[in-house]
Amino acid sequence: MLAGFEGQWTGHSLRRGFATAARKAGHDLVRIGRHGGWADGSRALLGYLEDSDRWEDNPVVGTGL
Repeated sequence: MLAGFEGQWTGHSLRRGFATAARKAGHDLVRIGRHGGWADGSRALLGYLEDSDRWEDNPVVGTGL
């Protein structure tokens, strides 16, 4: 709790937060991956993306279904 935050935090927490926030802001996965040091087409990058809001981020929203 050195920075005043409770819980377990690692360097991966920052990578996950960056990738998730960038994707939620509408940035392209290729650009996110290149900025974060992932190889183009990296499946590992997908593991870093969190479903921040499964209703709002649902791919069916806006399709009329």
